Amino acid sequence: MVFLSVLVSDTNIWIDIENGGILIEVFKLPYKFVIPDLATAELKRPGWETLVVLGLEVQELIGKQTLELVQLRQQHKALSIIDFAAFLLAKSLDATLLTGESQLNKLATENQISVHGVLWLLDEMVMFQVLTPGQAAKALRRMLVQGARLPEEECSKRLAMWSG
Repeated sequence: MVFLSVLVSDTNIWIDIENGGILIEVFKLPYKFVIPDLATAELKRPGWETLVVLGLEVQELIGKQTLELVQLRQQHKALSIIDFAAFLLAKSLDATLLTGESQLNKLATENQISVHGVLWLLDEMVMFQVLTPGQAAKALRRMLVQGARLPEEECSKRLAMWSG
């Protein structure tokens, strides 16, 4: 498969995708999915081993990035080490960051890093015909029932559009 671009994710994206029942389908998108190695311990469901088998690539931060991670942690107490690892990996790879964490989204935007969330992934899955609009609506409903913290207005728009 030819990849359009690299998407670096934090862990909450994978939890929402699993809760939506579309874990296998997301890997049919023409993107290369990457996660920082520090995040693998946080991935219990779905387990990172499952994600790697499906196509997720695990990458380590290099020395300089580790120092930058420590500096960022001192400046931004609200974010976790794993959030910073995803941010730094996206920055170093000139990749898009996938996150549902609002503070991480803000940091990425301030640093001119492209950033999207799970709703964008659902949009992409419909656009690339990985999911039908009805399947996307069903997946989004499952995510919401499982407690996904997604913008209510954006969810309502998509559910109305995808439900016909």
